[in-house]
Amino acid sequence: MVDVMDRRAEVVGFVGERWGDLLAEIGSTAVARDEARLPAPLELIARAGSTGLLALSLPREVGGEGADALTWGMVLEQVGYLCADSAFPLIINHQIDIAQLVCESGRSDLIEAYVIPVAQGRCGAGIAYTEDADAFSFRTVLRRKGDDYVLSGHKTYVTGALISEFFLTYALDEAGDMQACMVQRDDPGVSVTAAEPVAMRTAGAAAVTFEDVPLPAGRILVATDGLTHAQRFLGYQRLWTACAPLGRAQAVLEDCATRLAASERYGESVADLKNVEASLGRMYVAVESARAVLYHALGRVAAGRAELVFDPVVAAAKYFAVEQVRFVLERALGLLGGHAFYGTPHMGRYMRDFSGLSLLAGTQDILEVNLGAGVVARAGKLPA
Repeated sequence: MVDVMDRRAEVVGFVGERWGDLLAEIGSTAVARDEARLPAPLELIARAGSTGLLALSLPREVGGEGADALTWGMVLEQVGYLCADSAFPLIINHQIDIAQLVCESGRSDLIEAYVIPVAQGRCGAGIAYTEDADAFSFRTVLRRKGDDYVLSGHKTYVTGALISEFFLTYALDEAGDMQACMVQRDDPGVSVTAAEPVAMRTAGAAAVTFEDVPLPAGRILVATDGLTHAQRFLGYQRLWTACAPLGRAQAVLEDCATRLAASERYGESVADLKNVEASLGRMYVAVESARAVLYHALGRVAAGRAELVFDPVVAAAKYFAVEQVRFVLERALGLLGGHAFYGTPHMGRYMRDFSGLSLLAGTQDILEVNLGAGVVARAGKLPA
């Protein structure tokens, strides 16, 4: 069995070698694009495709490299470490998971139309799920019309929608069951309206409206129990969304220590002050413990031991890692003081961007409830 840290060292090396320059270039414009609310340029996303980043974890049959969950999580961690654009890894892991779900359908027509272009960086994809309502109250509906369908509704927030050519869309059918379908941006009746989020402003987020969109029957990806299908996507995202921020937290810790070591107060290096050393030590503990928990969950998924719809270990890993990332940023703000507040354009942006991690793929509060309910359920099965 490959040692986890040996694998991490290997990943650090090949991510830097294959994509380091690209990630630095994407990150170099993050501040300006954040102010303008623009995602990474399409030509750079295309380079991510042509150099193999977008296909890395996809099956070899579609041009991927078949990287397992542990390796892909480590890659995302390094993407977060090397790229100052917080939203770029979020966009690509959404696109890749959508492609993966289409791959699992086994349908060559959909794989050719949607998976291959995403893997090659030739088009973007978004998941149209969120409606600011529970899944049983969705107003996006699919109605039969002859042999085909008509789609109507509104999705309030779709990551990457501004650069997406198609959307994996979840809607209720006339019987109230959820279906998943492929909707193209250029379908008649589809409109995309840019969102104005408080954070992750480089994620290209938008609302998507469907006004009596004609949909061929062949675009139905999942005809029944689409809710379980959607929950599988969210289950994957719980892991992926925490990996890149962990890498950025590592970078923040290192940058913080470097700046403090170069700063003096009363003739002494700030980094040598005992309270500062203690704070840096706590930040180090936060990063390393989050990494250990995430790697454990990633290994569980890679080994095929994770529950597909809601895995408690995966959910706990997301919950814990998010709390540690937020702790690192808060301590960095305290240590860097005025420099963090007005001397750099990055720290405030990171704090805004990563505050939203508590909402992604199930809020922290909801995860607490679900995990606690699982504890109670398992306790009830124990012998008295």
